Amino acid sequence: MTMGDANGARMSREAAPASDDGARPDASGATSAVVPQQFTPSAPGQEGQDGPGAQEEQQRLADLHALNVLDTPPEQGFDDLVQLAATLTHCPIALVTLIDAQRQWFKAKVGTDLCATARQVAFCDHVVRDRAELEVPDLRRDSRFAHNPAVIGPPLAVFYAGFPVTAASGAVLGTICVIDGVERTLSPGQREGMRALARQVSTQLELRRRTIEQAREIELRTASQRQLARSRSEYRLLAENSGDVVARCTLNGRITYLGPSVDRSAGPGRRVDLEVSTMLLTRVHPDDRPAMRTAMEAVGNGASELVTVRLIAQDKIWHWMECTLAPLYDPERERLEIHCAARDITERMRTTARIARSEEKFRSIFDGSPMGITLTDAEGRLISANPAMSRLLGVPQDELIGRLRSEFVHPADNNAHPEAMRRLRSNPGSSLEVLVRFRRHDGVLAWASAWLSWIDDGEPEPHLLAHVFDITDRHQAETELADSEANLAAIARVTRRILAGDDARTAIVTALVEIAGASIATVFERSGPDEFVITGCSDFTLVGSTYPAWSVPATAAVWREQKPMFIDRAEGNPLVSQRMVRLVNAKSLLYQPIRKGGEMTALLGITWDKELTDVGDRRLKAVAQLADEAALALEHDDLLRRYEDLAGTDQLTGLPNRRSWDERLSVLLALAQRTGDPFVIAVADVDRFKVYNDTYGHLEGDTLLREVADAARGQLRTEDTVARWGGEEFAIALTNCDEALAGEVLDRVRRSVPRGQSISIGYCWWRAEETAESLMNKADSALYEAKRSGRDRVVRAVSED
Repeated sequence: MTMGDANGARMSREAAPASDDGARPDASGATSAVVPQQFTPSAPGQEGQDGPGAQEEQQRLADLHALNVLDTPPEQGFDDLVQLAATLTHCPIALVTLIDAQRQWFKAKVGTDLCATARQVAFCDHVVRDRAELEVPDLRRDSRFAHNPAVIGPPLAVFYAGFPVTAASGAVLGTICVIDGVERTLSPGQREGMRALARQVSTQLELRRRTIEQAREIELRTASQRQLARSRSEYRLLAENSGDVVARCTLNGRITYLGPSVDRSAGPGRRVDLEVSTMLLTRVHPDDRPAMRTAMEAVGNGASELVTVRLIAQDKIWHWMECTLAPLYDPERERLEIHCAARDITERMRTTARIARSEEKFRSIFDGSPMGITLTDAEGRLISANPAMSRLLGVPQDELIGRLRSEFVHPADNNAHPEAMRRLRSNPGSSLEVLVRFRRHDGVLAWASAWLSWIDDGEPEPHLLAHVFDITDRHQAETELADSEANLAAIARVTRRILAGDDARTAIVTALVEIAGASIATVFERSGPDEFVITGCSDFTLVGSTYPAWSVPATAAVWREQKPMFIDRAEGNPLVSQRMVRLVNAKSLLYQPIRKGGEMTALLGITWDKELTDVGDRRLKAVAQLADEAALALEHDDLLRRYEDLAGTDQLTGLPNRRSWDERLSVLLALAQRTGDPFVIAVADVDRFKVYNDTYGHLEGDTLLREVADAARGQLRTEDTVARWGGEEFAIALTNCDEALAGEVLDRVRRSVPRGQSISIGYCWWRAEETAESLMNKADSALYEAKRSGRDRVVRAVSED
């Protein structure tokens, strides 16, 4: 029956009270496995006020497990004891419990079908931890147990009494306990009886332990006897069939047994000069006797020894023998003897000597080589390195061994060796050169030429042999030569591009980025006495930007002193604009003056998006050389532009001519189609100009046209354009101009005409997809309307409505 069933008849409560978390027993008497929050379980293995410490708990668990009693079937002896406990105390439940690390297991039980509970809710754990008896008349009134699942749920325990069950060491392994469903106490006689039963449980457990130990001892003894018989048989077989010399001798070296292999130990027709009853040491070479004597003494102390000595053979030649000495107990004589197994290794010793001489020669070459030599395994771990390699890396030889080659090679070059090994394996006997960078002892990143050879000579693991040369100087010279050639080529490209008609400033900044490895290159020029303008930049969005000369002290200083300036850390530097630093992510900067005829004409700005500690003489020379070429390129470009200006400028008014106007209109159309920004096109005509010309003459007429051009130019905005379209007609372009502003600007132009003359203007707005011809026709139609309606007025094209 269950613990709940055993107490059902004696419980004073009609139903189990609900736990504080709402769990009640179900129809089978079971409750939820959740421990109520109000109940604080005991902590197994945790040291309490009087409880065992962690070390004592580990010993207690070891004593418990040594019994091999956990999870064993019921035994009559223990079952009788719990039956006596239930009868003695008149309690429905009696248990023999054993407390494991995480559970309470019942070896014997009366009144319950349970086999175990969690240790943290076990009443008996308090007995184990406190190492004392525990009797609780009413568990419901005890704060330690009032919310225990066994109190608020099945078996609705009220009374508990537990008595320690101990091991021979004194450790408390568990209890014999009784549980009742009503409040009560034990009488003195019942307590004494329970103590007697607890002692009986402890005695039963101790007897069980001793029985187990005795059975194990008998089993070991029997196994030892079988092993001894088997060992004797095996020893005989070994001694009689072994190719080694097998002998036995006393601890002082007198031979007591020789195996038959002694007759063939030193080769055909020869025999090691050993006989029974002779002293072993008398047959050992005098120089080797101390080593043999030391080994024999160690065997006498129970150790096994391996010693190599020379033994005399019957041909009077000393033979090298590898002797294994081990202690051997002779049960018949009841004494310890020495077992000796000796093998002739004379030929091996000769081979070893030859190898040693060869290795000595190799070592002298290896250690004396001026080049670095390394030997690495397949994983790239250094097995050996010579002094030259140690000096090259600045690391002691003994600290190199065992380290990975990749620790010293530049990360970008670490794939070179695995690829080389793959190629060497596929082509045995070949060598291969790889170029890698490594960190030299002085901290400099150096270049090395490593000649690699794959060695697979039958050893368990093949190796990679490397001869390493420091080629930093050679590589630097080759790099400088290549850079110089590249710089010359870049400068030559600047010249070719300018001669081909490309923009000089664009060509300069493109070459500057290539030569200096910069992120942004810029050309600065004066746009006034106190203002700089960016006339060329690899970031085209910055072209045309202007700023006061005093706002960037660095450019002002370079312009004033005409000397280059390198700024390794731009962020926070007071000489440069921090807004611009953030805008272009500038880390390091270089400003290079451009001089022509001893005077500054422009300034090169170089920006890097990473910090440089030094730009190097080679890079500075390349930039200076480009600056000299840039001076000529800018002068050439200015000449071309002046010629272009002359070709595109009206000689009378100084305004752009009809050709320049057409080009400007094409640009406006392309920009508007890309951005959608509006612009206005106007055509103006001097009223009655023919009459004025006829009246005052052509020279005065030309003067009037020049004055009208100057007046119109003075009334327009900086971004607007006015051109002489032909005769007395002018074309005007107003960009980013709304309707009200367009009328106002054009009316100012109308009113600015000098000498009491007047002008008529017609204008229109650009609409999507309109062509230049269409725009000019619409503006010309509006001008015609202005003329027809009385002149001296501004008229918008009718189609704009």
